[in-house]
Amino acid sequence: MENEYTLEHCGHIYNPTVWEKYPFYMTNRIHFIISGTAYYRETRLLKKNHLYIFPMNPAFVVTQDASDPVDHIFFDFRSYTNNFFTDMVEIDCSSVPGLLSLMNSVKEAFTDWDVSKKLGPSYFQTVIALINDYIPVNVPKSAVTQAAVDFIHSADVHDLTVSSIAEHINVNEDHFIRCFRKDMGYTPHKYIAMYKADMAARMLLAGKNVSEAADALGFSSVSSFSTFFKNERNIAPSEVRNLNFPRA
Repeated sequence: MENEYTLEHCGHIYNPTVWEKYPFYMTNRIHFIISGTAYYRETRLLKKNHLYIFPMNPAFVVTQDASDPVDHIFFDFRSYTNNFFTDMVEIDCSSVPGLLSLMNSVKEAFTDWDVSKKLGPSYFQTVIALINDYIPVNVPKSAVTQAAVDFIHSADVHDLTVSSIAEHINVNEDHFIRCFRKDMGYTPHKYIAMYKADMAARMLLAGKNVSEAADALGFSSVSSFSTFFKNERNIAPSEVRNLNFPRA
């Protein structure tokens, strides 16, 4: 189980303004609501002392009532076996033995980003152990799609084109596109774009400048990279480093 989920970021945030410009799409999320008023996709109220598992989805939108800011714990994680599911999962922490006391312990422990980074992996694995039965399981992907996803996440980013992936996994390009879209809900081209934009966001948050990120991802110019990133994330790459978001 531990190998299925990779923690990326975690922390304790009051008044999470970063929700408005979230830099990652290829990420699953766990939120524990301590207090405040927030909504998922503007309609579903997030309840106090409830834990929410959010899908990897570009349509991820959480907003808060400005007059009642949210206090919450979050764990952002990757799971290439359970990355796509239909909607969020709501868990009343009082209904899972040990979960509410654990999240209250996390709340007290996560005093700053450095502490969260140090203690987060251990807390995350305990959270996953307690809620594992609630995590949706994907419908098995076709062998074509699974081979493509494995290649995307292991190959040099400069080699990631639809034609090169189809050639590597030894299938017809049109067949590859059909299989991938059916299994994943996105074209391979869109999946690659989301993957590159996430890589860029990580580089920028880690301290690279826009030019370095553009070069590392194989863009011909800073201008073309900036246009790509803004189209994918609705934010200029130069703004990412100013987000109130934990650094890697």
